[in-house]
Amino acid sequence: MSVNFPSKSFKAQVIHGRKMGKKFGFPTINLDNPRILSGFNNGVYAASVAIEGKNYQGLLYKGPRLILGETETILEIYLLDFDRDIYGQCVSFKLLGFLRGVIHFPDTEAYKEQLKNDINTAQKIFRTSKD
Repeated sequence: MSVNFPSKSFKAQVIHGRKMGKKFGFPTINLDNPRILSGFNNGVYAASVAIEGKNYQGLLYKGPRLILGETETILEIYLLDFDRDIYGQCVSFKLLGFLRGVIHFPDTEAYKEQLKNDINTAQKIFRTSKD
């Protein structure tokens, strides 16, 4: 877990995904350009996301969705305390800390448990972050 990340902000457009996060109980916003994070490791990050002038905390995932059998790198963010339709909007985000690499989960229950652990770890970063 790292807390001292560069304060660079990235921008991307919210696009439609497969809505699998919603089915798993962790709806995400899918972003149009995973290449903007080239040079960063695949995995899960604590992130601060600005939407319409308000900051939200979230878990950003960069990598393939192995649980769905996919190999293409995607970029998606699970936002804490957020449930709105923002398709087509541009959002900006900052990475606050790297939580873990990509994991291949045996089933959706293991995936959900790990996401709960990721949220707990990210909340420690959010408490110490200035964003």
